[in-house]
Amino acid sequence: MMFDKITLLLSVLPGLGLVNVANVVVYRLALASGLIKKVMPAGKGYHDPLFHDSCHLAKDLFCSVSESNVVDLAEDQLKGNISYFSDRQYNVGSPPEWFFNPVNQKKCTDVDSHWSRLPDFSDEVGDIKIIWEASRFDWALVFARAYCVTGDERYLSALNKWVSDWTEKNSLNLGPNWKCGQEAAIRMLQALLAAFLLNQHRSPAPGLIRFVFEHCSRIAPTVRYAVAQDNNHGVSEAAGLFVGGAWLGMVSEDPHVLRDAGHWVRKGRTLLEDRVKRLIEGDGSFSQYSINYHRLALDMLSMVEFWRRELDHPPFSADFYKKAGAATNWLFQMTDPLSGDAPNLGANDGARLFVLTDTPSRDYRPSVQLASTLFSGCRAYEAGVGNDCLGWLGLSDDVAEAKNTFNQSYVFADGGYAKLTTPDSRTWGIVRFPRFRFRPSHADCLHFDFWHKGENILRDGGTFSYNTDPEWLDYFSGTRSHNTVQFDDRNQMPRVGRFLFGAWPKGIFDNEVVQEDDLLFWSAFCQDFRGCRHKRTIKVKNNVWQIIDEINGFENKAVLRWRLTPGDWHLNDQKCCGDTADISVKSSVPITRCELVKGWESRFYLKKTEIPVLEIEVGAEVTKLVTEIRIIKKKVLGFKF
Repeated sequence: MMFDKITLLLSVLPGLGLVNVANVVVYRLALASGLIKKVMPAGKGYHDPLFHDSCHLAKDLFCSVSESNVVDLAEDQLKGNISYFSDRQYNVGSPPEWFFNPVNQKKCTDVDSHWSRLPDFSDEVGDIKIIWEASRFDWALVFARAYCVTGDERYLSALNKWVSDWTEKNSLNLGPNWKCGQEAAIRMLQALLAAFLLNQHRSPAPGLIRFVFEHCSRIAPTVRYAVAQDNNHGVSEAAGLFVGGAWLGMVSEDPHVLRDAGHWVRKGRTLLEDRVKRLIEGDGSFSQYSINYHRLALDMLSMVEFWRRELDHPPFSADFYKKAGAATNWLFQMTDPLSGDAPNLGANDGARLFVLTDTPSRDYRPSVQLASTLFSGCRAYEAGVGNDCLGWLGLSDDVAEAKNTFNQSYVFADGGYAKLTTPDSRTWGIVRFPRFRFRPSHADCLHFDFWHKGENILRDGGTFSYNTDPEWLDYFSGTRSHNTVQFDDRNQMPRVGRFLFGAWPKGIFDNEVVQEDDLLFWSAFCQDFRGCRHKRTIKVKNNVWQIIDEINGFENKAVLRWRLTPGDWHLNDQKCCGDTADISVKSSVPITRCELVKGWESRFYLKKTEIPVLEIEVGAEVTKLVTEIRIIKKKVLGFKF
């Protein structure tokens, strides 16, 4: 059956939501007609400092914060080196070149054009996210933290120099850094958090009041477009309106500011309640089916709750806190307790916000620890794991540690995830099965992620970039980049656009993981838009993992892929041997190809590296493939560990 683009678009309309589609159409018409430019006029740059040049630090807030490598990061920033996508540094000057792409060495020239006239994707400067990265103000928290732990005036001076340079060169609504409401919300919230660290949030400099007011003015008129995306944009912009409005209501005496602030805080609260109710499922799954965007949304909710308490605003609804708690548990269950890393599921642009810790960017435990403290009243991890963020925010870490439930198997039936784990929590796996109430960004149905002692042995490919060649875009978000079966060299879903697949598969799955003595058992089934059928069963007994794939309905061939952790793997017949595990594959029909090939993964945005991939190919027959994974027990001095 052939699907043209119009048919595919019509097929996904119910999932996108007719009201959402209408809001997007209205927004696009407002852009094209110039209405947005009239409603959101350009402002003028200003050079006022956002922070006072002297601080009376609340040292008691930082009693549990250890001196750390934040000082080294601040020294790097003084030299013009700042972090991009939580992974690498680029020298962009001090203050930075706000319109410079350090990856391709190109500079945006439309800095005086209204943001509504700038394209979403431009060959001139490449990926606009690279331009935006320096304007997210991650560096502001580095300078603020370094000043707090050292009292070195250079860091406070540099902070004011950089933010004043930004406000002078980024006039309201002009240039690429005003194009996205979510980016405005992130930047504003980072600046407010820096003010809190410096103990200036209650008696701020006039420049900070103007900064927050202008950013809320940018967010509010287009927030319905953000809400229509049914993703983190609506959460972030609602958070910006609520926090920014509440803060302005506390510090400003200007009637005009207070009038708008009251509207923004009410609007933000209403939208936050709405977004949490709609986008977070009962089991805690988030609408984007992404580990990293789940963290982003959870961090936003944590910031909202932190500021709600700090500004003494009324609590949100009981359902809000119930959903936030469920979202916290979801990320806890997906986070490896030994490494802090998590499966690279779904879209990942490297976002990591409100960083108050020195842990690696792929360590998700600080976010879980903060959210658990705020929404559950207990620590998710033992003392010392992710506790720095609690200290910086003045939150007591002297709370009870929650009962460890990571060693329990779960089926997140609302979002489409099954987690199987051994009792000691050292070996565990995740299956991603189709349960799409919102648009999927990756063709990853029945992908299997496998972990042992903190190592991601079978892994997802990640995202790489949103603005890259079609070949790479299709590779990373397509079926080839996942541990599942690909039929006839095509994706499980036909692509409609850069961020949209059509013909979303539906599945049948076990609601619970069967647990009998030392046996774990779970299975799921899905059928794609061309009638190809795939049933995947996971069996675990005596720490031997079996993945049973039953497939049929394809025309020419099917390829089972196991994307392996980098290392020394070698193939012996249908057995793939590595340092950590041996993987063998048996088939009910002749295997036409079994080989180790070169594949790619992206653990960080805009960075791809080679990995080995085991590929098993069979012809067009009803087939049963049985993969067996045996963990290698290493011996040291005669002892096993």
